Amino acid sequence: MDRFFSIFRKLEDKEWALAVIIAVCFISLTLFLGYYSNLVIPGNPDNSARYLLQPSTHLDFMSEWDGPHYISIAQEGYTNDALTAFFPLYPLLIRLFIYILSSPLISALIISWLCLIGALFFYIKILKTISFRKLQDIVLGVLLFLFFPTGVFLAATYTESLFAFAALGALYFSLKNKYLWAGLFAGLATATHPNGVFIIPLIMIVLWEAKQKIWQILSSAVIGSLGIISYIGYLWISKGKPLAFVGAQKGNHWLSGNYITTIMNSVTAIDIVIFILVFASVIYWWSRKKSFAIYSLLYLLLPLVGGNFSGYPRYTLMAFPVQFMLFKKFRNSKLGYPLVLLISGVFWAYFVIHYAAGYTGGS
Repeated sequence: MDRFFSIFRKLEDKEWALAVIIAVCFISLTLFLGYYSNLVIPGNPDNSARYLLQPSTHLDFMSEWDGPHYISIAQEGYTNDALTAFFPLYPLLIRLFIYILSSPLISALIISWLCLIGALFFYIKILKTISFRKLQDIVLGVLLFLFFPTGVFLAATYTESLFAFAALGALYFSLKNKYLWAGLFAGLATATHPNGVFIIPLIMIVLWEAKQKIWQILSSAVIGSLGIISYIGYLWISKGKPLAFVGAQKGNHWLSGNYITTIMNSVTAIDIVIFILVFASVIYWWSRKKSFAIYSLLYLLLPLVGGNFSGYPRYTLMAFPVQFMLFKKFRNSKLGYPLVLLISGVFWAYFVIHYAAGYTGGS
């Protein structure tokens, strides 16, 4: 193990270089597994499951289910109310990249991959901030994030890598007491995904724990809210429906009101396991770092308040305190850490194979 890590020893203080190397290795492994499993496992015959307009790229298996919707929005805008469930920052970036690269699919993938590098950079910085400075600790900590069961979405045409970049940036800057930067990155998060609003209480509590001034905490929250406020304003002007994305979520059986029936019909074994992990994270962090505990609590309440477990494993990829908890608990265990990483990696491979074949969009 020490011989392996000695190769990267010189990168210990070069977070960007380390982030690039890890991201390239992870993306390559994901593409390799997805591509070759696709040659064996028949793809989903449902044409709505895959982006079909660029088969010559041989990367269409990385744009399933929600992925084609983001590309469609980038090219044609919000042509119906159902699409408003997909927040605008990722499609906007795709649209910008299309002018440079021409290919919508490649543009979407490049954005995801670049954002993954940025997300890993901040993940490494956060690990160092919370006392894990050795290269071995950093790499082992990052692996638990990447090989979380739904880590495939960090390399696909989904918002996960962009959301991770924004959310981790906001968390890092709040831990460093840089409230304006924390608010700016939180604003990117709220323009990327509905769950971006969870970042606002996270950075507020982190800043409060650091005894920052009230006006600084509130300023960070206001700036962080601008992403979703801007989207609401756009929907109000363009459609006359400022909360159209809420109605779109109801169309996907979220917030439908028939909670018990919907929850029972949507919950799976992996949902239950991850729900238990999130619950454990709340308990673990409550006496150690309230901000992490409350942030985990929001993900614990998400399916209960929304009335649906659909997509829950994918959403909880952003529940970073869960991964931090697992790392802190098992990093010094010669058996525990490899076992946790192995179990998580097996489920990760399962999700990659099924996603590449078009059989799962993250649920």
